[in-house]
Formats: sequence, structure tokens, C-alpha cells
Amino acid sequence: MKKVSKKVTGMMGALILSTSLALPVYANQEQPGTILFSGGLHTQSIYQFNPETLQTKRITSGNSVDVSPSGDMITYIKHDSVYVADSSGKNAVRLTRSHFPHFDSSPRFSPDGEKIVFARSDGNLYTIDLENKKVTQLTKAEDGVFHSSPDWSPDGKKIVFHSTDKDGNTGLYIMNADGSQISPLTGHHDPKSSEYSPHFSPDGKSVLFEKSQNGQTDIYVMNLATKQARNITADLDKAASGAVWSEDGKQILFTVNEKNEKEKDSSSFYIMNKDGSNKKMLQMQVKYATPSKWKALNLSEQEEGFLKKVKNFLLD
Repeated sequence: MKKVSKKVTGMMGALILSTSLALPVYANQEQPGTILFSGGLHTQSIYQFNPETLQTKRITSGNSVDVSPSGDMITYIKHDSVYVADSSGKNAVRLTRSHFPHFDSSPRFSPDGEKIVFARSDGNLYTIDLENKKVTQLTKAEDGVFHSSPDWSPDGKKIVFHSTDKDGNTGLYIMNADGSQISPLTGHHDPKSSEYSPHFSPDGKSVLFEKSQNGQTDIYVMNLATKQARNITADLDKAASGAVWSEDGKQILFTVNEKNEKEKDSSSFYIMNKDGSNKKMLQMQVKYATPSKWKALNLSEQEEGFLKKVKNFLLD
């Protein structure tokens, strides 16, 4: 029996350990990139792993991190609000100011790097323009309906997201980037099934998502042209979750819920081809980590460009 596991992400290769988390290394030059992940004992810090130097370091506090298309900025959640910083975690700027009982979540850069889409606990999705600070409400959710986990299509024209209805049923939807023409990808058709965490493929032709059904959770890929979804982890007998695309869209990184020698929950990193073939376990017993991004970062001095993008926020 599979159990829904917490999401974890990592990268392929040799093993590096710290006192509170474990991290696999991926040094294949055909898949370059730096991994950013939320983790640590309290799951409130963001870490950076450089596959060239094989070093891991904490760059800032926060969670739910995303990387700008240019690789020189990150966005994340801290104090229930959306922040941006340069790729090293410095020069942080708070973009939104949420107050209890409201909170923001799941910030994602637009493909052109000019906006960030995010979810708010009022059930709606919003964007914020990095140049003029304008916050735009994209959706008008009915009472009891909550939209979350937005992700942009590679061309910036569409947004896919997760929605929960008044009865607690979940489904995936897609809409234009301005919030118009919302249509279901999976809908709320099965109260015993939940679909969540959608991610557009880099070519925009597929959506990667997780599905929980009858106490089991698996990773699916949907062909957007046919609306047909295929379970690509059906051959695993444990919970699979936390899936992210490689930057070229050829591979998928995910986590599997495990039991360690003391019968405590832990997670293992796996990598597979986009069709679910050639699964490889990367390492065992990972704790206190949540998903992030598998992407190359621009770690050169980018302060001038970064400050230009958020200059209006810095003046507040």
C-alpha cells in the first residue's frame, strides 16, 4: 500500500551528507544545473547545491523557491509573503505583505521574468509585476473553492493550477495567463482521487502532476493535445511524489517514501526518463526536504540587473 509522501527533490550522482539532510549530486555535463531546495530540520531554509564544486550551502530562510528564466534571481515564501533575491540569496526584497489569517504560496516566475504568479489563501491566483509593483487578481474563486500551485506554460500564454472545490475534491485546470477561459484538465470528477502539483514540460506539450487515489500516490504525465494521462510510476510499490522536470525535459526527478532501518519515514531520490523508463534510485534516507527547481543558475555578479528589476520595491 502506498502512502502519500512529502515532496522532496534533489540531483543525481554521488552522496553528500549534512547533519539534517542528505543530498545527491548530479554532475553529468549534458544536464548542467544547480539545485535549490527547501529543507533542514525546520523546513524553513533554502539551500543551493553546485554540482561543479560538489558544495551545498544555505543561502536564505524560506521555502517554495523558484528560479528566474535568466537564473540570476530567486523567488520564495517567507513570513507567508512573496520575496525575491539574487541567486545567492542576497539583496532580498519583500514583494507582498500578507497578514494572518491570509498567506501567499507557490510563487513562480513568468517565462519572460517580468512577473510572478502566486496563490493566496483567499482561494485565488495573482500576479505581481516586478517593474511597477502592480498586483493583479487572475481568478474569482467561489466561496469554499481554493486555487493553488500555479505554473506557467513555456510561452507564457497559459497557467495550469490545482483547485479544491467546496467538498474537498481536487482537480487540475488550465487558463489563459490573464485568468480568462478556465477549463478543466482533470476536473473534480472523482471524490476518491486528488490531482495536484502540476508542472508544464519545457516544450509545453505535457503536464507533469501527482495523483493520490485509494491511499496511493503516483506521478502522471498528461499529453495536452489528447488530454490523456499516463501513470509513469505504476511499477513502483511505494509512494512517488515531488516530481520536477529536467531543464531539457528529457528526465524527471522525484522522491519515493521509504522506511529506514529504525522504521522511521525517510525518502529516496529517483530519476527516470520522461516516459517513466530507466528508473534509478539515487540515495536513501533523506529527511526534512521539500521540492524546488532543477535549473542552471547564473551565479555571476548580477546585482545591477537585479536591483533594476526591483528598484521600486527597494524605494519603499
